[in-house]
Amino acid sequence: MDLGSIITETRQIVQQTDSNNSQASDATITGWANDCTIQLCSTLSALPKEVFSSVVAAATITLDTDLIKLDFASISDGTTSFPLETMDFNSFVRRYPDYQNQPTGKPTLIYRMTNTTWNMFPAPDATWTGKSLTLIGSAVPTAMSATTDVPPFSQVMHPAYPHYCAWKFFLLLNNPQRAADEYAIFDGIKKMNTFTTTNTRGSLLSFKVK
Repeated sequence: MDLGSIITETRQIVQQTDSNNSQASDATITGWANDCTIQLCSTLSALPKEVFSSVVAAATITLDTDLIKLDFASISDGTTSFPLETMDFNSFVRRYPDYQNQPTGKPTLIYRMTNTTWNMFPAPDATWTGKSLTLIGSAVPTAMSATTDVPPFSQVMHPAYPHYCAWKFFLLLNNPQRAADEYAIFDGIKKMNTFTTTNTRGSLLSFKVK
């Protein structure tokens, strides 16, 4: 099911098939469809992962703003990969209160400063500068815009989209009963497939070091 089909089925449910004579434009329905993706991302027990490889240039790593979470990081000397422990800043500073006075060396962990900024500790010295860095994480899917775009989930979850959009549409029309009915259908599809859905369009999910 692509975006064009989602829009068509949504209009059929609401019985407003003429986009020129409707309370909601195709652009509005597209926005609802992308909202549905975010809702499903927050529900699915396992988000698809993206791997990004770079080289160590500095202690600070800047991630893409679409990053949801960083799950794994490692550094390699060219022969062996060494996992980097990940932690938030509060946990890090409790463990290393004197971190600002520590010498550079081989990084053993990275700690989160902001949503997109992580620091390696110890800061890499000359030996580790230029070495391979691998990051694995989950990111917000690229928004659908063209009618040929498809949701970033397997097809079993696609039928949820028109009902989510119809729920939004009926709320716009001030029809709470029909809105509740459509949300119940959406929620049923979501729950039925939450633990079986797997991503088949991993290229839509990405983050990168800038």
